[in-house]
Amino acid sequence: MERSLRIIASLALLCGTLPARAAGPAPDATPTAGDALCEPGAFLLDEAQRAYCQELWRQRIEAARERSRSLVRQAIEESRLRREHAASLPPPPRAPVTVETFLNGDLAYGDVVVTDKGPRVFVGEAGEPPRPEDFVALDSARSPHRGRVGSYDGAYPQPRRPPGVKPRPATSSQQERRP
Repeated sequence: MERSLRIIASLALLCGTLPARAAGPAPDATPTAGDALCEPGAFLLDEAQRAYCQELWRQRIEAARERSRSLVRQAIEESRLRREHAASLPPPPRAPVTVETFLNGDLAYGDVVVTDKGPRVFVGEAGEPPRPEDFVALDSARSPHRGRVGSYDGAYPQPRRPPGVKPRPATSSQQERRP
């Protein structure tokens, strides 16, 4: 069994690399008769042949670098366009927090949950699944917190300012003080 898996894996690798090799060298590489001279099996090279092979490798490396640079430029441009497109779209709307959000939760009588419409009190029966009708406003007659309710100022309440001294209305005539 293990041997057959190895054979299948070897065939898959071989078949996967054959099309790449069949495609040939890079499109900008022009094979010449001297390319065979520069193959790894050629060990005995004189100084001119070695210089020729080094120049050939430098050209190939420079061509690969240029291809890489163009791919990087293209990727940067695509990324810039994608960011611009994403920035031009409006932000997605926030999912509203409704009473239905808390229907699957473990709630007890008197628990307070905060929704988009303000705080709501759970007044359902214990042991039964909550329903939307089981959530009432804090100041509702069914709310156990009715007597302790203050106004809901939102998620980030601003400190209340003490009422200022009311200015006296300006009178049109001046009165004299008499003793």
